[in-house]
Amino acid sequence: MRIGISLGAGGARGLGHIRFLEVFEELGVKPSIISGASIGAIIGAVYSAGMDTNEIKESINDIIFEKNAKFWEIHKRSDFIKMFNFIDPEIKQGGLIKGEKFVNFLGEKLSVSTFEELKIPLRIAATDFKENSCVDIHSGDLLNAIRASYAIPGLFTPVELNGRILIDGGVSNPLPYDLIYDKCDICIAIDSSANKTKQFDEIPAAYEILFAGFSMLQRSIIEEKLKRLKPHIYIDSDVQNVRIHEFTKVNSIYEQVEGKKEELKRKLSKLLES
Repeated sequence: MRIGISLGAGGARGLGHIRFLEVFEELGVKPSIISGASIGAIIGAVYSAGMDTNEIKESINDIIFEKNAKFWEIHKRSDFIKMFNFIDPEIKQGGLIKGEKFVNFLGEKLSVSTFEELKIPLRIAATDFKENSCVDIHSGDLLNAIRASYAIPGLFTPVELNGRILIDGGVSNPLPYDLIYDKCDICIAIDSSANKTKQFDEIPAAYEILFAGFSMLQRSIIEEKLKRLKPHIYIDSDVQNVRIHEFTKVNSIYEQVEGKKEELKRKLSKLLES
């Protein structure tokens, strides 16, 4: 039976995808195909390349530590020096950060550079800036496809790939299960978008408005999409009190999705037994 899993966008909340992938290892099955957008593309790529979930978590711990700090405070803490090293400023080309340093680090970890080298087929969602449409990338340059998929507009520099100008896949297709739906017998969709916006007593800072607005956009797209095409298993990771940039809350994210992970395990086991 062919099992496909789609890992949605959602910034830091998407670190919970790792716990959902543990279900496959615990059940002794392997996904036949994976799709992902933004953080989901990153997690999907490393898993498709052959890293198990423990190895993925160890790699994340090399970069991120559970501290009471925000993304923009990392330069104040010596134990965040590795994460700070991934920031490569770029002001002239449509973004503030190139994103090349992180994707190069990722390439070293993966030891692969193309889709064809992956052990599990992968579809990555990016957004064509000119056409305002989702681009399904599944062959050729893997690293630039990943970089395009997490290129948040205004923050990361857009990526030129195959004659297109590409930005974050979460803009057009934050939960790209449609890219794999007809290629599997069981289609699983893991939604890491925010299900509600933090309440503020006064007008929030500009970055709060930017990230909250982006999350609301993703949620609306997913809700409309679910009305048209339902995956066989849909799981809302329901991570609370973690904003898109708060990667330092990784341990809290793992703990919060534990119940949802068990839900996925029950539902998938039932379908496999039927």
